[in-house]
Amino acid sequence: MDKSKLVLAISILLGCIILGGFFYASQINKQQSIERQQRIELEAERQKAEVKTEQERKEYVAKRKGECYEIYEKERDKWNNVKSNFYNEKRDVCEITYKQNKYNEAICEEKLKEYKDTNLDMRAFITECNEYFTNEF
Repeated sequence: MDKSKLVLAISILLGCIILGGFFYASQINKQQSIERQQRIELEAERQKAEVKTEQERKEYVAKRKGECYEIYEKERDKWNNVKSNFYNEKRDVCEITYKQNKYNEAICEEKLKEYKDTNLDMRAFITECNEYFTNEF
């Protein structure tokens, strides 16, 4: 074989290898770019879903607070000892606080002494002598 033909064949072969390498590298880069774009789109969708979920939660809480206030107004119209209302988000309940009609501070102070002296269960005292009580709706 002639030396010039061998050089030509090697040159063509090297050219093809170099062009193939560039083509392969550009395809890899293109694939990575597509994957990166897909990850960005998935992250954007996830954030959108989080925002939607948070908005729905806020709307639900606002609705429940409104319902709680309506219950409070109805109870206030029915009873003259209604003190306040509170919506507890964690437990998803409306708490209406009432003032005890039978609460007597002097009697409760005397009972407190008795409970302390005898080491009885304080839960009964707290139930009897709390100035306020709460109902949940």
